[in-house]
Amino acid sequence: MELCIRSVKQVGTDCVEITSLDGSAFFVRLSYLRAVSPAAVCDGAAFADEQADDIIRAGQAFVVEKKCESLLARCEQCRAGLERKMRQKGFDKEPVAYALDYLEQRHFLDDGRFAAAWLRSHAVSKCQGRARLAGELAARGISRDIAAAALDAFFAEYDEAALCRKAVAKAARAGRSGDKLVKYLLDSGFSYRLIRAQLEHGEP
Repeated sequence: MELCIRSVKQVGTDCVEITSLDGSAFFVRLSYLRAVSPAAVCDGAAFADEQADDIIRAGQAFVVEKKCESLLARCEQCRAGLERKMRQKGFDKEPVAYALDYLEQRHFLDDGRFAAAWLRSHAVSKCQGRARLAGELAARGISRDIAAAALDAFFAEYDEAALCRKAVAKAARAGRSGDKLVKYLLDSGFSYRLIRAQLEHGEP
């Protein structure tokens, strides 16, 4: 592969617009380059093979970055979720990783912030316990340490025993009792000790 550059226009502190000899143009964040020196990207420069591929990857990473920024502007996202969405759109693994690393470094993307927001929006209405919520966060690609910190903060604000009582009431309205009720509560992530306390005494 060969890439011949007609012109390079600076459009940001770390970003340039590259126009090739065939007239096509694309943007590159220079910090995404791995095999090419940013200073070498200039008017009239020509690149082949690995170096040309490096510049193209950097251009793809810039596109991924902007698509992810658009999603993050709507609501908090997790890294694994954004990676999955970008891969489904056909982007290669390397440029996706470049873009996500950049967004994390700039704190636009933060799994801890996502986990906290997800817990606030999901957990109270669902009336689920710590074990179930930890599993849900793990399924979304949140690391164990980040999930544990988010859960600690969440349960410092919301009483797990109160959530268990709500879950008991909800299950009772649905006609669950006895072993079926206990299984439902265990599946909802509450510990057996907490379940027994709520059923026997109505307190933790």
